[in-house]
Amino acid sequence: MKNLVLFFILIPLYVFSQSSMNMSLLGTYDYSNTEGNDIWGWVDGNQNEYALVGLRSGFSVVNVTNPSSPIEEFFISDLNSTWRDIKTWGNYAYVTTEADAGLLIVDLTDMTGNTYSHVTQFTNNTGGSVSFTSAHDIYIDENGIAYIFGAGGPGFQPNGAIFLDVDANPTNPVYLGEWNEEYIHDGMVRGDTMWAGCVYAGKLVSVDVSDKTNPQTLGSVTTPNAFTHNAWISDDGNYVFTTDEQSDAFLTAYDVTNLSNIFEVDRIQSNPGSNSIPHNTFVDGNFLITSYYRDGTTVHDITHPNNMIQVAYYDSYSGSGNGFDGCWGTYPYLPSGNIISSDINSGPGGSGRLLVYGRDFQQACYLKGNVIDGITLSPISNASVEVLSTSINANTNLLGFYQTASIYSGTFHVIFSAPGYTSDTLTVSMVNGQMTILDAILFPPCNTFNIVTNNNVSICNDSSYIVGNSIYNTTGTYSDTLVNYFGCDSIVNTNLIVNQSYNINNNHTICNGEILIVGSSQYNQTGVYTDIFSSVSGCDSTVITNLLVLPTSSFMQTISFCSGDSLIVGSDTLTHTGVYTTILSSVNGCDSIIITDLTVFPSSSISNFQSICEGETYSIGNSSYNMPGSYIDILISLNGCDSVVNTNLTVHPIPVINNNYIICKGDIVNVGNNTYSEEGDFTDTLQTIYGCDSVVNSYIQWSVPITSLTINGTNINASVIGGTPPFLFDIYGPSGLLTTTQNNGSTIQFTPLINGLYYFLITDGLGCVSDTSFINVNNIPSSIIGINNSKSLIKIVDVLGRENKKNKESLLFYIYDDGTVEKRVIVK
Repeated sequence: MKNLVLFFILIPLYVFSQSSMNMSLLGTYDYSNTEGNDIWGWVDGNQNEYALVGLRSGFSVVNVTNPSSPIEEFFISDLNSTWRDIKTWGNYAYVTTEADAGLLIVDLTDMTGNTYSHVTQFTNNTGGSVSFTSAHDIYIDENGIAYIFGAGGPGFQPNGAIFLDVDANPTNPVYLGEWNEEYIHDGMVRGDTMWAGCVYAGKLVSVDVSDKTNPQTLGSVTTPNAFTHNAWISDDGNYVFTTDEQSDAFLTAYDVTNLSNIFEVDRIQSNPGSNSIPHNTFVDGNFLITSYYRDGTTVHDITHPNNMIQVAYYDSYSGSGNGFDGCWGTYPYLPSGNIISSDINSGPGGSGRLLVYGRDFQQACYLKGNVIDGITLSPISNASVEVLSTSINANTNLLGFYQTASIYSGTFHVIFSAPGYTSDTLTVSMVNGQMTILDAILFPPCNTFNIVTNNNVSICNDSSYIVGNSIYNTTGTYSDTLVNYFGCDSIVNTNLIVNQSYNINNNHTICNGEILIVGSSQYNQTGVYTDIFSSVSGCDSTVITNLLVLPTSSFMQTISFCSGDSLIVGSDTLTHTGVYTTILSSVNGCDSIIITDLTVFPSSSISNFQSICEGETYSIGNSSYNMPGSYIDILISLNGCDSVVNTNLTVHPIPVINNNYIICKGDIVNVGNNTYSEEGDFTDTLQTIYGCDSVVNSYIQWSVPITSLTINGTNINASVIGGTPPFLFDIYGPSGLLTTTQNNGSTIQFTPLINGLYYFLITDGLGCVSDTSFINVNNIPSSIIGINNSKSLIKIVDVLGRENKKNKESLLFYIYDDGTVEKRVIVK
């Protein structure tokens, strides 16, 4: 990480008196009797561009489509305030102020300036709410969520961040939540991450705001001056750039790829040593656009965040150094590419001013490399790198690495120097937008490396020995002075001896297939060969070989037989499969080679596990089997050898299954693919898991309960025949269900209390339901009826004791004033 200020930008040392570099002033709009503060931009549906300018006295909208002639469309007067911040969503501008004016919402489609409102109370549909009358700053993300920073007012307000949904309701934003661990002076949001400038804590804080009701702090880092004003994320999301709003502070770059380990990669100042104060910075592609108070508007190339370089500026304020004058804010995102900035007091009489700039800047030319020791190859730290004809200077770090940049392209001479080393000058071509790598190797001075070398050399009589530009081929002593690798003198003393060379002729005879080795050469063909060797003295010895290769005979035979047989070839007895070479001697003394390709077929033994169904037959060879057991058969294989087969035979029986079913009339029984609903005997043939038949006999009977109601004097007898016990008796009278009783089929008796229709049905143990039996009672005297009906109904409740109306539930309880309770089933 580089902590030094990069002061190698190509600008003269009298920079304080210069007004601009690579930026042109296209137009201005001056305000009278009021100072300026922050600024934002907006574009309407016709691509007209507007500057939204905050002033101490209110809010101004200026048409800057023609930058040379800005026109104020309207002005909204508001409470006087030093601070006013603006952001937009759709066709609305949202303005915060530290005066107690709430959130100003302006409809930008009405260029009369008459459509606006102040909002201080914000709610949501779950009962949550928040109110504020002042706020230091506002940001609106890509999803239409507004973040109110540093809110204040009567009572408690979250002065961290308040989350409002302006997309859902632009004129009455919906309250979503808040983060309140630290006071936030300024911030921005990309995706689900909020980057907060916690100025009083002196930290950049990252917060996960994916859940607006429960934001989570992810990480933080203390900025160089511990007065973190604002932050902006790079387009790729890997770096965040911050400002500290203090004298002699920095623009600082941080690597945020790992939020548990945020670390600084570079820092830079606009005018090192001037004590100027950076304010707000914005990422615009490869550039960082900053409102820099008394330094005006600055532009830094951040293509390589660890090597930032200033490529443009426009100093709009006449003074310099420490102080909160000059440029408050800037906005670099207009489609035209123009940059608009708002000055606090650069206008006539110290009033506010709007400035429109054109871009004349481009990416810088980047240079980096390593400087190493030419002897040890170790890195050289604190080596000086100076680009001639420029003000670019850099020093290597502890690893011998340097990096720098220039706003100008071209071919330059670069001087590399370090204490204890001879300087070296290299030439480099630098191109805008491109990184150039230039490494340097430095050596100690010559007085360290004047070398005298004494050499004893031997050569052969047909060779020469070269020292520098001298050539020697006779025995003697010679002295030469050369320039060594380090550019220093090197004296070489040579004692030269010239040795003789030799020639040798050899005749050789070998058999075909043999090899004659001569030195590192191998020969197996008739011919004349020449080999050159080095003698003891190191000179060549030439060996000429006349080689005769005698032929050998070769015979190939292919034989096969069964295991247990053998083959004799010469003195070899062969009994196993393989390729065998037998060598015999011929008349000329060379080998006669017999190659035998032998295949011995084994006698095989096979385990054979089989299963059949009862009544089937399994056949193998000439044998057939239908009983379980183990059997041995000897067969002849395809190669004519014996093959023993051991068969283990399993015979699966054919099962017969008898099933008895008692079902309700109308029910069904499924057997295999067949369905039965009638009484009777049925036979199905299915397959077992072994594929054998399985006979299933099904005997089906109906369970048919038959009910009966009979009068026995003043009583009624309820009875059942048929069906399957136990039985559930349901007896109903004129007023509904009288009783539900379970028994095993015995007759039950009850006394009717009122005249009317009584009916009876049962459900047997299999769930079969009988037909309903009816009986009409009309012999009960009216006096008895009157007695029995003298009770009054108090209320009707369900099974949970809740009062209910008739016919709303199928099971109800009727409670009377005499303490009786009737359970009734309402049949709908």
